[in-house]
Amino acid sequence: MKKGILLVGLLVGVALAAETGAELYQKAVVQERAAGNLEEAIKLYQRVAKEFASDRPLAAKALVQAARCYEKLGQDKAVKIYEQVARDFGDQREFAATASARLAVLRLGDRPAVPATMTQRKIELPFSNGSVLHVFETDGQRQVYMDAATGALMISDLAGKDKRVIFKPKAGDRVVAHVLSRDLSMIAFSLKTGDGYRSAVIKTDGTGYRELTHSGPSEVVPDWSWDNRYIFGCQSEPDGTRQLVRESVTDGEIRKVRGACGNLNRPSPDGRFIALAASYMTFDKVFVMPSQGGEPQLVSDSARLIDWTRDGRYLIIASARLGSEALYLLPIKDGRPAGDPAFVRYGPCKFGSINAAGSLVCDSTYAGGAYGAWLGALDPGGHRVDWKQLNLRANSGFSFTTGWSPDSTQIVYTASDEAAGQNAVAARLHNIATGEEREVYRGSEWLACIWSAQHPNLFCGEAHEAHEPEHVTEVLSISIDSGRVERLGSLPGTGYPVFSSPDDRAINMAVDPSDELIRWDISTHQATTVDRIPGWSGAATLIPTPAERSIARRNKDTIEIRPMPGGDWKPLISLSPTQMVFTPDGKWLLYHDVDTAGRHSLFRVSTAGGRPERIGDFPSVRKERGDLIISPDGKKIIAQALTGSEVWMLENFEPKQPAAK
Repeated sequence: MKKGILLVGLLVGVALAAETGAELYQKAVVQERAAGNLEEAIKLYQRVAKEFASDRPLAAKALVQAARCYEKLGQDKAVKIYEQVARDFGDQREFAATASARLAVLRLGDRPAVPATMTQRKIELPFSNGSVLHVFETDGQRQVYMDAATGALMISDLAGKDKRVIFKPKAGDRVVAHVLSRDLSMIAFSLKTGDGYRSAVIKTDGTGYRELTHSGPSEVVPDWSWDNRYIFGCQSEPDGTRQLVRESVTDGEIRKVRGACGNLNRPSPDGRFIALAASYMTFDKVFVMPSQGGEPQLVSDSARLIDWTRDGRYLIIASARLGSEALYLLPIKDGRPAGDPAFVRYGPCKFGSINAAGSLVCDSTYAGGAYGAWLGALDPGGHRVDWKQLNLRANSGFSFTTGWSPDSTQIVYTASDEAAGQNAVAARLHNIATGEEREVYRGSEWLACIWSAQHPNLFCGEAHEAHEPEHVTEVLSISIDSGRVERLGSLPGTGYPVFSSPDDRAINMAVDPSDELIRWDISTHQATTVDRIPGWSGAATLIPTPAERSIARRNKDTIEIRPMPGGDWKPLISLSPTQMVFTPDGKWLLYHDVDTAGRHSLFRVSTAGGRPERIGDFPSVRKERGDLIISPDGKKIIAQALTGSEVWMLENFEPKQPAAK
């Protein structure tokens, strides 16, 4: 018996020894995020730092994460760990800088006090909805979701018991997006039909259906007026510009509010003002303008706009003005700043909305960013996908843009960095075998890079003021060895490099908002349109093969392909929006879908036609955002997808209004 016990002990020891640092770190992440067990997460993070001390980037990352857990627990042990990282990991610049920034904040003697009556609680949603922003689903009391079996819009209590149908689409139609009023009495939604798109509003009791003038989904987040009479959103003009408009829910009247339109337009409770921001994903300038028209006033030069408080006295913003992201209340009077921002709490809030009771429902990304990346291995027959999460050093609030090196040994990826309140994005090289990384370029706001086909350099598109109508993309060539930057030219819009031509004389780029795939000649700066699909983010669905053999597009819910030089489009497969990619030889299209058993899987279908074939599991259940990127040798594949987020509700967070004298 003792020998048996000894043998079992030895086997357990071997199993534990075989556990990699990345695997142990991932267990800690699960304890922190999914289980909410911060104490256990701290133990695991500290094990990573101790047992895998030779992997200095991973050790530093684990210590920083352990310190963050101590902060959440309100324990001062975080200071000692941050001091350790700042002192002992100077070679890990990013983590040492993070530790120093947090120390500066924690050592402030006048750290702003949270309102004494404030409470915050995590909201557990009973139904998976696939929404990018969970704030579009709940007011903290109920959830609006789409039934997976019927496609119907449903409403339920948070126990998942009191369920009823709001709207059921006809056969062949599909609800693709929806936005709730703050009191959850109304819902605006986009419906995809056989003829295109329709937008409509309906009461959440299932009555009052009415179609709107504007149709189709949009990358712009529309918003309800607080009295539920109007919807504010962007209207595209024939010249490609966008206008901010207000549409009446009762009679469909559309009134122009502003000749330009950012991605976030939030009306004040009294309807007198509109808070404007170019993006809800990054820190940027925030403005306030009169709703009847007038010049926007800058109220913050680096923040993420969240919402107005119910009494209209404050704008709720997220900012990293003290080193780490936190929520603040910015006093506003007559459309202008009326004092310094008041601290509410630390922690990310990607998007938020005030409900009818004045509480803030906040969508918070997990630590490490909103997106994750996984590496899969393919056998010579293109099967047996063995996934492992890529331990990328940088976080990302939006999707990583990734490109393989020609020899399939490295990737380049870009990720955002909002440290100290400054929008920045870096291009980093990651060695697949060793995990080693280094930064080769740092830009601002928006950057996407690919590898040159024949030379040791990157081709990148960098856009400034990427959300403004007249912005341009600069095309860069960056030396991998020296970091030397050569500016090759520019083009209007936001240009996403897809791959370079085999001779490196041209770059294939997807361009927004013109929804084109272009071939941009490096020597002449001339752009030749390969194809165009009208509608939102059409260019993102134009997927060419690396060898410039074929191109795929989405036509309604059908994937069509044709030869890259030209020719007729032929239908290949019916497929809802998801991640997909061609194999390097152009013979197969790989894509993410759900099999008959309900498992998220990786499939392939021959470009010559035929039945789809399941070739393995898929590491994420999120289909609505992300990419597949296959290596040039066809042996490795990277999947990118949303990792998920948490929903929190904050109550009684506003300072009390001074009593009238």
